[in-house]
Amino acid sequence: MILISPKEHTPEWLKYLAIALICALVAVDGIGSVMADQVKTSTQQTNTSDSSEEPRLVIHSDSVASRLGGYYGILAFLDNYALPALLSDREIASFFGNLTETPVDISQCLAMMLDHDLGGSSRHDGTVLDTGHKCRGSMPKIHKGRNIPDRTITKFIQIIGQQAELAGISEADIKAVAKVLEQKRAGVRNK
Repeated sequence: MILISPKEHTPEWLKYLAIALICALVAVDGIGSVMADQVKTSTQQTNTSDSSEEPRLVIHSDSVASRLGGYYGILAFLDNYALPALLSDREIASFFGNLTETPVDISQCLAMMLDHDLGGSSRHDGTVLDTGHKCRGSMPKIHKGRNIPDRTITKFIQIIGQQAELAGISEADIKAVAKVLEQKRAGVRNK
């Protein structure tokens, strides 16, 4: 093992390698299993039925968000499956025209909203992205002036479900995502 004195600088590539390894570890185990809500953590640590049971060092969450990989897993799904499928549909793609947000901004905000609504730790709104775009929580304000018909919302939800099935997401989790999207329908339709 080679020790580096504090006066020497770590090579730049070594820093990136360390970051890549950390990201790989989180991706393999899922961000949801690494992080947990404070309330859930204290409850799980105090409710051990068997005193011989070893204390857990990592708390695993059983939320839909954690099964989907948390914010980063949901974002990867949106970017790799849902967004290309949605943009390839003429009817849905037409609503992405003339926006101040990019599809990437939209997918990041949608990933945070889904993570939050499915039991994850993301903020629901107010997050400012690297692009300067601020995620909003009000569906009517987000979709104001878009005049999106009900059939287009139905198609949007169906495409998300089809792509989730192709990505190997369980039927129960697909239904949970569809339920969250259905709850947003009234705030999106004909605004």
